[in-house]
Amino acid sequence: MNIFEEFKVFQYFGEISKIPRASGAEKELSDYIADWARGLGLDVMQDSKCNLIIKKPATPGYEDCDALIVQAHLDMVCEKTGGSTHDFSKDPLRLEINGDWLSARDTTLGADNGIGVAIAMALLDDKEISHPALEVVLTACEETDFSGAACVEMDALSATRMINLDHACESELIIGSCGGLGVEFALPINRETEMPEGFKPYKLYISGLKGGHSGEDIHRGRAHAIALLFRIVEKSGLPLISIDGGTSRLAIPRDAAAVVLSDDEDCLKALVEQEQEALRKEYANESSLALSAQLESENSYAGCPIDDDSMQKLRDVMAAYPNGIVSMFDDLPGVVESSDNIGIIETGCQSIRLVSEIRGGYSSSIASILDSINSASERTGAVVNTFAAYEPWSANPGSELQELAMRTYESVNGTAMTPIAVHAGLECGFFASAKPGIDIVSLGPNCENYHSPQERLSVSSTIREYNFIVELLSNMK
Repeated sequence: MNIFEEFKVFQYFGEISKIPRASGAEKELSDYIADWARGLGLDVMQDSKCNLIIKKPATPGYEDCDALIVQAHLDMVCEKTGGSTHDFSKDPLRLEINGDWLSARDTTLGADNGIGVAIAMALLDDKEISHPALEVVLTACEETDFSGAACVEMDALSATRMINLDHACESELIIGSCGGLGVEFALPINRETEMPEGFKPYKLYISGLKGGHSGEDIHRGRAHAIALLFRIVEKSGLPLISIDGGTSRLAIPRDAAAVVLSDDEDCLKALVEQEQEALRKEYANESSLALSAQLESENSYAGCPIDDDSMQKLRDVMAAYPNGIVSMFDDLPGVVESSDNIGIIETGCQSIRLVSEIRGGYSSSIASILDSINSASERTGAVVNTFAAYEPWSANPGSELQELAMRTYESVNGTAMTPIAVHAGLECGFFASAKPGIDIVSLGPNCENYHSPQERLSVSSTIREYNFIVELLSNMK
């Protein structure tokens, strides 16, 4: 069976996977979908941010029904394995099927949220289904700062209900999500004026970690490359020249590297072996975890080691900076309420930069975490900038769309659908804020390991999910 020929959803997913779509570089894909939709005779609006609004009239018998927004985002997180030569600015994704699972060779798959885009396109193209008027909204820059959703022309939308297609478990119905805030923390540092005699530079490297989504995977106990590597640098007591790791504040970092100075290679490598063994016991599920020490050439790094005063400030920051789960909901057992993830650390000549993502179910908890970060900055002279704020989406206990979706799912699949709130940011909050009273749910097919090269999508779940959505639309009279 060739799923890319037999199923419209996978046909469109295959097509959009050929087009680069990193956050901020969605224009080519946006233009492609706009031209495609116009070719179907549909009404298309495209704004300067590359957001799309595509309208499909109601089918006979549904003309008097309230319109429905179907929403997904165009961009993807661009992560790849250490040895990959993939260029996300120009190379198509190399899709692979292994049994029921679709993945991409050495990179993220982009099912987050390409499969939502593909489902929306299939609904627009499907002439056999019954539905109310559809207003498909495809947004840009969801994975970075939500600036696409923030710029959507809400007055162009008449719908009173909305289905967001940005979830990764078909048996769950999202009815609420957290808010969030990006934080950039710049710690000024000073360096020694000369290199210590008899010392050589070595690169400490931790790699092979699972990583994952900084919200949806934060409770899974995944190893955090930056935190673990700094712990090892501290234990070594060696002079530090630099520490760098992570690629996105929205992803738990999978690898990190530090350049240290040592006058005893055997002692350093013995420490690395000892720490690798300890970490593999501590994180038994991180089967690919690897720690190494390698002699660096003298022109492969810049600068003398960080001086003692700056190192103490860095220690204070790493000890005080919130990283991981901060609190849990007291009325939702097992659900994370607030967290922070240090997704990036970068060392420059005169500063060390941290970039993190705060998430919280309440605006007050987000503010509390930011207070902790600001406190660390005041003690160390660091500069804090915030960006990409978004509001929590609160559950609506009287939601008619929620009840309809759950009834339809059980009738189609024979099992119950579980309503949940998630510790991840969704664009639903922007629509809820701009259109008070709009009834929103979020759903999607089974997908694993978002924001990592291990990302994979269930083929059978995607087919079931599309059939469920089609039935849900037909029940919207």
